[in-house]
Amino acid sequence: MVNRGSLMMVSIIMTRLIPYKEALECMVGEYEVDGQCCPICHAGYRVHETCTIMTGTTCVPCDPGTYTAHQSGLKECLQCKVCDPEFGLVTRRECSSTSNTVCDCSPGYFCTNMKSDDCELCMRHRVCTAGQYMKSGGTQRSNTICEKCQAGTFSPNGTLGHCLPWTNCTAQGLFEKKPGTDTTDALCSPERKTQLTSIVIPIIVVIILIFITFIIWVVFVKRKKNRERAYDMKGRAEALHPEKRHDSLETDGSGTNLPVQETRQQEESAPLRERMSKSQDSGEP
Repeated sequence: MVNRGSLMMVSIIMTRLIPYKEALECMVGEYEVDGQCCPICHAGYRVHETCTIMTGTTCVPCDPGTYTAHQSGLKECLQCKVCDPEFGLVTRRECSSTSNTVCDCSPGYFCTNMKSDDCELCMRHRVCTAGQYMKSGGTQRSNTICEKCQAGTFSPNGTLGHCLPWTNCTAQGLFEKKPGTDTTDALCSPERKTQLTSIVIPIIVVIILIFITFIIWVVFVKRKKNRERAYDMKGRAEALHPEKRHDSLETDGSGTNLPVQETRQQEESAPLRERMSKSQDSGEP
């Protein structure tokens, strides 16, 4: 005969299982598995063996490189994330048994897909080109902002924080051989200054020559006038005092020509000499 107590126990168990299966609602801290509620494992653990009617859930720690961030009934821990440098990612916080790896962007990259505190996708910062300047540098959360150089300024590359002004050649006394662009500076040259010097120097030389010529002419004219004045005064002196004459006269047959001024003075003084000679011959006082 079947034990009456045993039948009663089986009946009680079946009575409990039937309503459990029809409307299974596990309490907080439990999870449903195979039509029954079992205790869950804490964060950092996973289910090794599910519970039975007679035993509870068996939990074990997550293996290295895996984790569970919350209480769960997972039989396998989650795989830790790897921050791949090829995609501009760098590890900011290592994975633990209770938390996943946290990634951030490498230098020169910024995050384009941020979830909570973790970056999932990075992109390289924009590079400003020649003729542009960096209005603001890139960060881990924002891209670089480039602006075009304004007129009168230039940027030879995109690394400058501001564009450089063109060189003012005129202010330096130079000639602007080539105007500046947004990528190159103005090119200065002393060419115009050299051309000006090549023009000014000959002019100065000509002026000096004219001045020297004028001085020579003035000296020549002055000497000529002095010479004529001296001849005139000498002729007058000879007319009044013929005995004091020391200048050479025309000699008989010598062919020596006297100056025109002296000849004229002699002709003017001839009548006076003749009168004086006649007076001496007649014995007049």
